[in-house]
Amino acid sequence: MNEVTERIARMIENDGNAAIKRVLRVAQSDVMALLCEFMDVRKLDMTVDVAQGGYALTVTADVARFFDVGKTSESL
Repeated sequence: MNEVTERIARMIENDGNAAIKRVLRVAQSDVMALLCEFMDVRKLDMTVDVAQGGYALTVTADVARFFDVGKTSESL
């Protein structure tokens, strides 16, 4: 590849990575809100790796405790 082609390829890759990071920020917020209904989440990490034919999403949560079923933020 020539220098211009390589530069364009890097720009496209960087734009794609930035888009993935934006999506992860929004998704992490939604996942955190959902998990907090069922557990006391202290920390939530989400990572994306390129996998065969797509991506692999890994979600890791540090949880202090789990709530009993029916004891979510909604009360009767």
